[in-house]
Amino acid sequence: MITACSHKVCGKEKNIWFPTKDRYSSVKRHVYCINCGRIQNISDDRPRPVGYWMNKLGSLSFDLDLTQCQKRLIAKEIENTEYFHDTFSSFGSGQKALFIKIVSSYCDASAIDFDAFLQVKQ
Repeated sequence: MITACSHKVCGKEKNIWFPTKDRYSSVKRHVYCINCGRIQNISDDRPRPVGYWMNKLGSLSFDLDLTQCQKRLIAKEIENTEYFHDTFSSFGSGQKALFIKIVSSYCDASAIDFDAFLQVKQ
């Protein structure tokens, strides 16, 4: 069961300094959620909503020749994973890796080039 937070952002004066992977600076001010404490993702690696991944599953199912049962099991696992629902603090690259792991656990996905197929454009 997903226990999603409504993410109430802290005030500007309560921003925290947090390390970044930016090549110009090593730390930046970040906002965080007062309710759960998660830090907001302000990087270029933006997460996608769960519907994006469901659409990718639909397109991918033709290339991998997935059965209805496989598609349903993959869709249920994506739906029940909080990381796909949290666009506040998750990362697109993390979602992509998790999507590949879930799909690969239900079928032989070694024949497909996920990087070309899932080309996440920012």
